[in-house]
Amino acid sequence: MKVVNAVIGGVRSTVENSTHGVLAVLNFGCKKKVPSAENELLYLSAGILAEKIRKTEISSEDVVKAYINRIGEINGLINAVVEGRYSDALKEARFADQLVKSGTYTETQLAEQLPLLGVPFTAKEAILIKGLPSTCGLVCRKGLKAEEDSEPVQRLRNCGAIPLALTNTSEICMWWETYNKLHGRTSNPYDTTRTVGGSSGGESALIAAAGSVIGIGTDLGGSIRLPAFFTGIFGHKPTQGIVPRGGQFPPALEEIAPYVVVGPMVRYASDLKLMLSALISKEATQRLRLNEPVDLRSIKVYYMLDDGGSPGSSPVCPEIKDAINRVASLLAMEGLVVKEANLKYLKLGFLIWCAYLSTIKEQRISNLMKGNVTSKDENDNDTAQHEMWRWISGKSDHTFPIILNACAQDHLAPLFKKPLEFFIKCGDSLKAELAALLEPEPAVFLYPTFPHGAAHHGQILANPFNASYSVVFNAAGLPCTQCPLGMNASGLPIGMQIVTAPGNDRLSISLAEHLEEKLGGWTPP
Repeated sequence: MKVVNAVIGGVRSTVENSTHGVLAVLNFGCKKKVPSAENELLYLSAGILAEKIRKTEISSEDVVKAYINRIGEINGLINAVVEGRYSDALKEARFADQLVKSGTYTETQLAEQLPLLGVPFTAKEAILIKGLPSTCGLVCRKGLKAEEDSEPVQRLRNCGAIPLALTNTSEICMWWETYNKLHGRTSNPYDTTRTVGGSSGGESALIAAAGSVIGIGTDLGGSIRLPAFFTGIFGHKPTQGIVPRGGQFPPALEEIAPYVVVGPMVRYASDLKLMLSALISKEATQRLRLNEPVDLRSIKVYYMLDDGGSPGSSPVCPEIKDAINRVASLLAMEGLVVKEANLKYLKLGFLIWCAYLSTIKEQRISNLMKGNVTSKDENDNDTAQHEMWRWISGKSDHTFPIILNACAQDHLAPLFKKPLEFFIKCGDSLKAELAALLEPEPAVFLYPTFPHGAAHHGQILANPFNASYSVVFNAAGLPCTQCPLGMNASGLPIGMQIVTAPGNDRLSISLAEHLEEKLGGWTPP
C-alpha cells in the first residue's frame, strides 16, 4: 500500500507542478487586482449600515448608490455580476428612507421587525430573484427570467434588505471554478490570473472586492466555503435544512437535499448571525440559540493540519498549517482546551462524498445540461458522450468539467458499485468519529478549507481531490464556517474551516467573530 500511495502521490505531484508551471508562464505579466474602494460606506458591516440607516445618520439611497458605483468600477476586471436591478433597488432604498423618516416605527421596532432595512444584498445566480436571469450558466436557458423570488430572497426582503444583483456561478453549480459559456469566467479580485473557486465564486469575488456587503450562496460540495476561502471572506454552511431551499435552479430535490444548503457569505463575521437569523425562522433562531452569548472558554477545540496523508490531495502548504497552529496557540493561551485530533477517515473525504452522491438517481447532470430537472428519454444516456465529442471539436455549449461530471455519473459510477458501497461505509464511520468528537459537549474542529491559496484559472482540473477538505463536511452533514486567516506570501487569502455539530452554528460563528477581532478578518485587495 505504501508503494501504491507513493506512486499516486508522485503522479499527482508531477501533474500539479507541470500544470502550475505552464499556467504561471502563460499568465506572466497579466496579474491585476481591483482598485481600493474610496467610499467609506463600503467599509461598514451590514449591521452597522442598518443601524445608521435607522438613526438617519446615513441614507439607504446613498448606500445603494455607493455599491452600484463600486460594481461599475470593478466588474470589468472580475466579471462577477450577471445582471443588476439598480433602478428598482434605488426606488426601494428611497422607500426605506421614507419609512424611517415617517415615524411609523420607532428605532427599536425597526431593529426588531426590519433588522436589515435599507441594506443591499446580492445572490449567486442559482438563487432566483424576480425579473433577473435564471440560467445558472446554461446556454440553453439564455433569456429565461425568474418569475418569483426564491424563499431566501423573500426572507431577506421581509427583513428590509434590498436585492441588488445576481452573480456568476459555475455551469449548473457543478464545478469548483466559476466559469460557463454564457456569462464567462470570474476572476479573483486579489489577482485576476487566479480562480475564485466555485460555484458561488461570483458572489465571493464581489463581496471581497467591496462590491457587496452580504450575499446568498449555496453549498453542495464546498460551494460557499471554497470561494470564500479563495477571496478571504466569511462563508457559513448552516445546519442541514434550517434555511429554506425553495426557488433555486437547479432545484434541491429530495435525494440531494441532505447534502446541499443555502447560506450566508459576508465580509464581516459580525454579519453572519444577523443574516442567518434573517434566512431562518424565528423558531429556528430560538432553537439554535443563535443570538445568545457564547462563553468561548466552555468550548473544546480540536484541530488537524491536514487530512492525515491522502496521496490524492496536495500537501497543505506551510502557511496554512502555521496559521492554524497560531490559532490553536492563541486559543490555548486564552484558556480554551485545545487538542490535536486524528480522524483516519478524513483522508477518504473526496471518495466518501462521491460515493454518497452516487446514490442520487433522479437528478441527473445529463438532464440538467438540457435545462431539464428530472425528465428522461431514451437518448439521455448518450448526452454526456455526445457533448464530449462536441467539446473536442470545439462545438459544445458546455464546459469540460460539467461534461466530465456527467460522464462519470452516467458511465463510471455504475462500474464502481462495490467500491462506492465500501466508501459509503467509510463515510458512516467518519460520521460516527465526528459525532464522538463534537456532540458530547460544546466543541469545534479546525481544519483547512483547501491545501493552498487560490490556484490559477483551470488549475483545479489537474487535481479535483483537493476539494476533499470541504466536500467531506457536505457528506457528513455538519455546519461549518470558513474563516479568513490573513494572506500568503503571494498576496492571496488563506483560511480554515470551523466545524461543529448540527444545531451548534452559533459556536463556529462566535469563534469566527472572535478570530476576526484578534486577527483582522477580511483584508481589502
